[in-house]
Amino acid sequence: MNYLGKIFVFSVFVMSLVLMTFAAAIFLSHTNWQAEIERMPEECVAGQRPGYKHLLAEAEKERQTLQDEITKLTGQAGESEQQRDQVVAKLQSALAEKNSELESLRQEKAKRDAQIAVQVEELKKVTDELQGETSNAEKLREQVRSQQAMVDQQVSKSAALAADLEESKALLAVADERRSQLEKQVENARQLLRQYGLTVDSLPKDRVPTLDGDVLAVAAGSIEVSLGADDGLQVGHTLEVYRAGEYVGRAVVRAVRPDHAVAVLVKEYMRDIVQRGDKVTTRLKA
Repeated sequence: MNYLGKIFVFSVFVMSLVLMTFAAAIFLSHTNWQAEIERMPEECVAGQRPGYKHLLAEAEKERQTLQDEITKLTGQAGESEQQRDQVVAKLQSALAEKNSELESLRQEKAKRDAQIAVQVEELKKVTDELQGETSNAEKLREQVRSQQAMVDQQVSKSAALAADLEESKALLAVADERRSQLEKQVENARQLLRQYGLTVDSLPKDRVPTLDGDVLAVAAGSIEVSLGADDGLQVGHTLEVYRAGEYVGRAVVRAVRPDHAVAVLVKEYMRDIVQRGDKVTTRLKA
């Protein structure tokens, strides 16, 4: 039961109490005239005494008053019921209107809930796509970093190669200058030989000049020495290896360059292990 129904029930209850009160008053004021007449003396019944008429008139007057009161209360009750019916009709109309508005709000809420569900689904799809794009972007960043590292490495290599190239150019320039000097020395030597009636071919091939040098490197039974063709060293020359005045071993020249040569160690003459920094000579001194 809603609030309006409770109001109506309470109003009916109040009106019932009022009617019951009037009925109780009428009942209490009612007089059993037949019993009164039977209790009256005979002279009063016969009309010989005036008290009977007086009581009858008062009773009739009181009855008429009570009847008027009942009529009035009945009219008021009817008006109250009519007003109550009007109020109930208005309340029912308002209730129907509110119910209609509530139904409209429910339908609108259902539509908005459906729209929100669609938007949530679209947002979820967009979020998934964004996560995928973020993952792809991270992969691309990783590839870019890897490529950048490779580029940096190549740049470093290029710089190192450029430095080596410049160094090689400088060495080549020095070598060209040295070659020019050697060519001049060779030409001077040829002129000197011609002055004495000699040629390069007439010089003894087996004559080994007295040379002293250092061991630059040791690897796989071979050594690299600081003597070369510019010093007069030739393939087949023998080099004696020593360290701090102690004999170490012997090596035979197998390849000659202008400023260095490669010689093979002779196992039969090895007294110790050849080390970098050892001395070499073409002739041992007594």
